[in-house]
Amino acid sequence: MNTDTYFAAFIMTYKRTAILEDTIRILYNQSHPPQKILIVDNDPAFSAKDIVSKFSDFKISYHSIGYNAGPAGAAKAGLEILTKEGYQWIAWIDDDDPPIFEDTFEILLKSASKNKKCGCVGVVGQYFNRKNGVVIRVSDEELDGFGSFEVDTIAGNMSKIINADVCLKGNVYPDEKLFFGFEELDFDLRLQKSGYVLLVDKVLYKKHRIYYNRLDIIPKRGNKKDVNKLWREYYSTRNSLIILSKHGYFSALIVSFFRYVFKIVAGFQYGIHYGILNARIIIKALIHYLFGKRGTINFSIK
Repeated sequence: MNTDTYFAAFIMTYKRTAILEDTIRILYNQSHPPQKILIVDNDPAFSAKDIVSKFSDFKISYHSIGYNAGPAGAAKAGLEILTKEGYQWIAWIDDDDPPIFEDTFEILLKSASKNKKCGCVGVVGQYFNRKNGVVIRVSDEELDGFGSFEVDTIAGNMSKIINADVCLKGNVYPDEKLFFGFEELDFDLRLQKSGYVLLVDKVLYKKHRIYYNRLDIIPKRGNKKDVNKLWREYYSTRNSLIILSKHGYFSALIVSFFRYVFKIVAGFQYGIHYGILNARIIIKALIHYLFGKRGTINFSIK
């Protein structure tokens, strides 16, 4: 193993240079910082390019996608570049979601090194029900004690660290056609099919629950969304159906399809205006799924 290329990170960014600079500093202040940071810029105006010169004491490089490829496209580019450069472990980081605790990377890399089948490690993970397509919360009781355990998916904003072998040997990369929403879930399901596992550390996981005051809660579904963020429903609806089809989870596909139809009706409990907006977005997602529309779309919420 080449110790000079053991651990790197890529940071996906889009027109948030001030936040990006803070995140870079936080990563390099980790007790086990990355040996290199790659900035993957989705801004066609190259807004993050000049940041590299502000961190001359660190190993930082810049890559412009040339257009907004979304988190899925940026993550694929980041993994492709850093695996080709020979890094063994690669952190998948959003520009606004750096690690909370200074020893996060150290703990995660130690956990990963103890399991030869570890393809991904992160601070918070969830289970995935392949029969109904629902993501399931890990119970508080499962976080008692020490050690790590397997989950089905780890979000990109959860200090997600990838074993390069997943990409190089398993040929698993994010699907850029998803653009935004559930690209990590799709990646993680394919990672598992390639023979790897996803791990979380019990102590670190519980520490995050305590930090965010998330112990002893009962998850609720179907809550009203912020109207300005309602566009996300398009991608989560369309992409979840694409992923279920791709992986052959057909019972979950049927259940999910009807669940989204129910969400159209349920949206009207929050008023006519909200209901119409919600219905337009979900119906468009269902139609685009059926007709094979992928990537990004342009639409306004009024």
